[in-house]
Amino acid sequence: MKNYYKYLFLCIITIFSFYYVNKIIEFSEKNNTLLVSINKYADENNYKCREGSISEEGIVLGLSGLIVNKDKSYNNMKGLGFRKELIEYDEDKCILNKDNNLDKYIVKGNDYENNISLVVDVDNGKYFNKMIKLGENKNVEINVLMNYNMLKNNIDVIENHSNILFKGNNEKELNNFISILHDEFFCVKTNDFDIIDICKIKKLNSVKVFDYIESDLLSNMKKILDKGKIIFIKETKLNLDELSSTINYIESRGYNIVNINKLLS
Repeated sequence: MKNYYKYLFLCIITIFSFYYVNKIIEFSEKNNTLLVSINKYADENNYKCREGSISEEGIVLGLSGLIVNKDKSYNNMKGLGFRKELIEYDEDKCILNKDNNLDKYIVKGNDYENNISLVVDVDNGKYFNKMIKLGENKNVEINVLMNYNMLKNNIDVIENHSNILFKGNNEKELNNFISILHDEFFCVKTNDFDIIDICKIKKLNSVKVFDYIESDLLSNMKKILDKGKIIFIKETKLNLDELSSTINYIESRGYNIVNINKLLS
């Protein structure tokens, strides 16, 4: 009788061992399949930084890439199988990115995406808000460039503070600007004053104006439109009148008009 129980116990142990080993094999095969799926997805979807360029005038930003983090993605999916929404990425930053180049003027966004930014250079304050509203009606974000006094007098009527850029000639104006506008913004060189010297201390990037349209907005836009451009527009009644047709033209050429922060991200 004792031998019977002994053999029965051994049989149970053997059956359990086979079952346990089977489960380990199944689990391993499943996770091997998962690793294969993640590796295949990474091979098909990884893209590295596409670098920008640099000259004496300043930098053209690169376009950062995204690389699948295989370890994190695997841990997210372990026991679940491959799920695209659980993929995690690491950013492959370019050397010429805005964060590492505070001491250089930015002259253009990247050359790889069909994005541009329009910036209204606010002068008397009569038309810029109408230009912003016109853009909003067309689902387009118009940026504005202004000094401290103009910001102080108009902050209550500007709904989107992330599209405001700074122009000025001294550190006091910049500090006053910062005291009102706590969000990240860009400084802009509009004259002989090297604004980059005071802005880099505040961890702010500086933009140099290359494309500026004073009048004949549509016809001049046709001459300079290109990927990554930051196009400054003088605040005038005539430019306001031509803004709608200009936006239509830009979009008909396949370009997206985006917020300055997106263009220079």
